[in-house]
Amino acid sequence: MSGYAQARAAVIGLLPDLKGWKVYLDGVATGAKPPWIVVSMSEDGRERSEGGRTTNHLGKLDIRVVSLSELGIGIVCDKLTAALDGAHAEGVSALIPDVDSGVYASELVDTDTSTPYLMRVLTWRTGWPA
Repeated sequence: MSGYAQARAAVIGLLPDLKGWKVYLDGVATGAKPPWIVVSMSEDGRERSEGGRTTNHLGKLDIRVVSLSELGIGIVCDKLTAALDGAHAEGVSALIPDVDSGVYASELVDTDTSTPYLMRVLTWRTGWPA
């Protein structure tokens, strides 16, 4: 398993149990409709030594929480931030909170009611050695 795959698995292992919510771990929701949580981890940078050698990989964990209920989104996001803010996974630096979009109306619409689904995106920064 590569450094990225190991770091991703370690970070995903920190997610709390979120009963009643479908959690997608590959960055794309494939269900019929929310509520759901979409988790995506990506490498988006590297730190290098003076000689140009990569010393650290930098990444981010994005979690999108989608539902018709602002209250439900808030409860899930409270659980996520309590579990992940500053958390350490094996071989990965602490998860540092980076972005919180707040709740907003997404482009996804409930076909039964024509009501837009609400979304909130949380992002953490992290890194792992090369």
